[in-house]
Amino acid sequence: MDNLARGAQRGDVLPTLMINPRSDHALTGLAESLLLDGAQTPADLESRLRDAYPRVMVRERALSHEAVTVWYVYREGSWIASETS
Repeated sequence: MDNLARGAQRGDVLPTLMINPRSDHALTGLAESLLLDGAQTPADLESRLRDAYPRVMVRERALSHEAVTVWYVYREGSWIASETS
């Protein structure tokens, strides 16, 4: 059973990840995989990403009355412009 199926079976509502830079598909894939594999908090996800991305920072967006959970993942520790190919 893959991670997506496990997450769906648990009925978890997973946070939406906002990845920066958006063009880093490897970071996006790893962050999503770690989230599906059980990262429970922004600090937990950040810790799991550190081996591959030593400067990564993960922060939860805290807007009152927001129905969804959003975590921002900053590869370089803060927002940077996306690279173009």
